[in-house]
Parts: sequence; structure tokens; C-alpha cells
Amino acid sequence: MLENGKETLRSTLRMNVIDLMGMKKILQSIWLAICVCCAAQSWAQSALDQARQAYAKGDYASALTTIEIQILQHESAPALKLRADCHHKLGELSKALDDYERAKILGYNQPDLYLHRGICKVSLALYESAKSDLTNYLQRKENDPIGYYWLAAAEYLTMDNKKAMRYLDEAMLLDSAYADAYYLRGAIYADQKKMNLALDDFEEAYRLDPTMHRAKFNVAIIMLDMGQNRNAIELLSELKLENTDFVEEILYFKGEALFNLHDLEGACSDWVEAAQMGDHDAESNYKRLCLDKKGKPRFKRRSYYQF
Repeated sequence: MLENGKETLRSTLRMNVIDLMGMKKILQSIWLAICVCCAAQSWAQSALDQARQAYAKGDYASALTTIEIQILQHESAPALKLRADCHHKLGELSKALDDYERAKILGYNQPDLYLHRGICKVSLALYESAKSDLTNYLQRKENDPIGYYWLAAAEYLTMDNKKAMRYLDEAMLLDSAYADAYYLRGAIYADQKKMNLALDDFEEAYRLDPTMHRAKFNVAIIMLDMGQNRNAIELLSELKLENTDFVEEILYFKGEALFNLHDLEGACSDWVEAAQMGDHDAESNYKRLCLDKKGKPRFKRRSYYQF
């Protein structure tokens, strides 16, 4: 009987040892899973930080590549919001809007979502929805001139200049050196045929931001329409040498100014160059006045507001 008792004890001990070993393995598995999870979260956060750094430097393509890899591993609201911003900066507006919506569904509720999504919607011509987002943003960030500026842009694009001017007043009250606000107000004045006021605002916008080539261009166009052809030619000649993406427009209007000064040879030279770049008005003028030697010039429609 004593032997039976010993055998029972041994069996119990063996079972306990086996149980302890099993528990140890379970605990080790849990610990390993926790470590893997922490490592994954750490890597994901590191990738998110790297993408944010690239975005802050203006390297949107690299930021997008990094954040897309991170999202494949772990889709989070902040990551989707950053990917939306990258798409937005790269001009992929529909993709940006989809990611803004997804980030919101996953719980991203910071004010900048409403600002960036609102701006994206303005660019997509979803004006009423954009106004809603921008108004929501300003309820949280009432002292940010950017929100007022983009609300003004949405109102301007829906042809409500009165509201647009009111929002621009707010933006410029908060930031008296806001070049974009001066530019938009100049465009509104130009639409209203208040050309002296428009000229002042475009000149101020360019003074505040010398990279705003469209402002300088608009100054030249207004001078052209005021009969100041030589001043217009001087500004347009300077712009031709600067890094712009609308050289064909510069050449067209320079040709128009030269034509007004009866320099047909100079006008034809600019128009043919603009035509080669795809400007249809310049091509029409070149054919009518430079090749056929008859007819009247085709004057390009003036447009003062560009994103």
C-alpha cells in the first residue's frame, strides 16, 4: 500500500511538472506574441514618423511610399490621414478624399481633417460640402486665416463675391501679410472691373511673395488693358525668364502688347512660339496677321484667378 501511495505521488508530481511545462510554453507564447505586437506597433510608428518627416520636407512621393507600406501592415486613422495629405499634394484628389473619409470613419477627428478635406473638396468643385467642412474647422480654430481664405475661395467659385470679401476681410485681419488673400481679392476686384484696386492687390501679393508669378502676370495684363504696353512688355519679358508653367500665355500677351505698339514682326515672333506650345489664340493670330496678312487679332479672354 505504501508503494501504491508512492506511485500515486510520483504520478501526481509528473502531471504537475507536465502542467507547469505546458503553462510555461503558453506563457512563452503569450510573451512572444506581445513582443511581436509591440515590435510591429513600434515599426509602424517608426514608419509613420518617417513618412511625416518626408512630408514635412515636401517629399510627398517618398512619404506616400513609406506610409503605404505601413498601412499594409497596420491600417490606422493617422496613417490614412497622412496618406490622404500625400495624395492631395500630388494632385490625386479623388484618392485623397477617399482616404480622408476612411480616416474619419476610423476615428480621426482632429481639426486639420476638416481643413484639408475642405480644401480637397474645393479643388474637386464640391463647394457646398467644402463650405461645411471649412465652417466646422473654423468652429474649432477660429483664429486661423487659412480657413477663412478657403471659405472665401469656395464662395468666389460659387459667384458670391460679397461673402468671399467678408471672409477675406477676416483672413487679412488675422494675417495682414497673407499673399494669397490679396491675390484672391485682386481677382474679385478685376471681375468687378475695379482695375486700380485689383492692380494694387496683385502688386501687394507679389511683393509679399515674389514666387507668386501669377500675381506679377496679372499686373502685366492690367497694364496692357490700361494701354501701358511698354510696362506690360517689361514685366512679361521678366516673367519669360522666370520658372513658370504658363510660358505660352506670357508669350501670347507679350505679342498682343507688341501688336498694340505696331511691332508686327515682334508680335508674330512671340505668337508663333506660343502656338508651338499649344496656345490656340496665338496660333489664330499668327495665321491671320502674320501669314494671311489680313483680319483682326483674336484677343484672349482675361482670367485673373488661378489655384
